[in-house]
Amino acid sequence: MTRPRDAEHDTHARVDPDDDLGRASVWQDLVLATHLLETALDRQSQRDGGVSHGHFKILVLLHAAESHTLGLKSLAETLRFSPSRISHAVTALEHQGLVVRRPATGGRRAYDAVLTADGRRVVGRVLRSQRREIRDPLLEELGGLGTAALGDLSARIIGLLDGGARPPQG
Repeated sequence: MTRPRDAEHDTHARVDPDDDLGRASVWQDLVLATHLLETALDRQSQRDGGVSHGHFKILVLLHAAESHTLGLKSLAETLRFSPSRISHAVTALEHQGLVVRRPATGGRRAYDAVLTADGRRVVGRVLRSQRREIRDPLLEELGGLGTAALGDLSARIIGLLDGGARPPQG
């Protein structure tokens, strides 16, 4: 929750003295909130799944995909990872027995990542824990209106940052 601040006690970074204090405060709170959420998710996925949250995102995408299979190019595009980064991540997940890599059908040099049974178990365990320890307590604290507002704001942020489309004003 953003707290009212006065200029004398302001600890938020502003680009210049003319930067709006309220906007700078909201921005810094958003950056901190996203950092704290990512940190909590990473700690929890490491503890309950033995994987970083960045790697867990790959597992979740594979879990949701038809036949638990996606092309490496598709994974990279969805997560905005470079081809090299997705390849290294899939290699690490292969070493843990959570994913297997296989040549894509019809692709000359393309590869698919396939979630293994162990990978599906890790996804289930981590998601149950995330729901119990992070998601449900956070959304319960926000209440129905706060949760709806968060959903709306999140969709608008995604729209702005993912493709540059301007969300509807209002």
